[in-house]
Amino acid sequence: MTNEAVLEKSAAEPATYTVGEAWRNLVQDPAMFLRYWNYKGAVLSGVVRAPIFLVTYLVAKEGLKLAIGAALVQFGYRFVFAGLSGALIQSFRRVEPPWKALLTIMLALPAFSHLLEFCFQALFAYLTGTTNHTDEAIIRSICFTIISALFTLFIMRRNVLIVGEEESKSLLHDVLRLPFLIFDFIAFVPNEIASLFRRGAYLSVILGIAGFGFFSQMLVWAVTNRAFWTYGGGKDLGLLKYWGVDGIAALILAIVLSLFVPTRNSLHRTKH
Repeated sequence: MTNEAVLEKSAAEPATYTVGEAWRNLVQDPAMFLRYWNYKGAVLSGVVRAPIFLVTYLVAKEGLKLAIGAALVQFGYRFVFAGLSGALIQSFRRVEPPWKALLTIMLALPAFSHLLEFCFQALFAYLTGTTNHTDEAIIRSICFTIISALFTLFIMRRNVLIVGEEESKSLLHDVLRLPFLIFDFIAFVPNEIASLFRRGAYLSVILGIAGFGFFSQMLVWAVTNRAFWTYGGGKDLGLLKYWGVDGIAALILAIVLSLFVPTRNSLHRTKH
């Protein structure tokens, strides 16, 4: 895997380090979690995660009070933990090659985060007699963690949502940049696959598209609790009813658009 196929590092960033060095820094200086406790991530994560549990309980017709209670438990937990996980992700934002940072964050963060989350939410569910809904909410929350961890690392490598460093800005400044970064994040995969296609790396293109299809199938299946969907309450759509096939179709369309729309990097090279 080449550096072109992973998250780019800003040219203005200082010296980088390895995954081992990043872990060593955390072990030797655990106070880093407090020093770089990420209040930005704490606020945003609490605001975004709480509705997952609110909606899950409301859909299950458990009543507004229980739904709000589950949401408040999640908000409190996420407010504390997201600050710590933000510090963890920030400590890996300068790891090279970037794909190692991605793999580490995707494995370490959900495992630790959702073990604690399950304990908190399971206790609430036990006390309120709503244990049937904890697993559903946790699975959806895990899916959100995977995407949010990738996105957080992506934007932190662009000096957004970081704290305690020279490049850090205000929360308002970072929030105003998020719409543009969300677009860049969504366009990242099709742009990179289009770049591979231009270089003639066709096997990598096929593997990338297939991998995205598998990821789409598993992710949406976990969120919706359905392996496929049908039109009009049960009409068969053939292969198009599977999330993975829909994801592949959407990705191919995005790749085609990327092949014909010049990226900012290509425009920059053309000018020079």
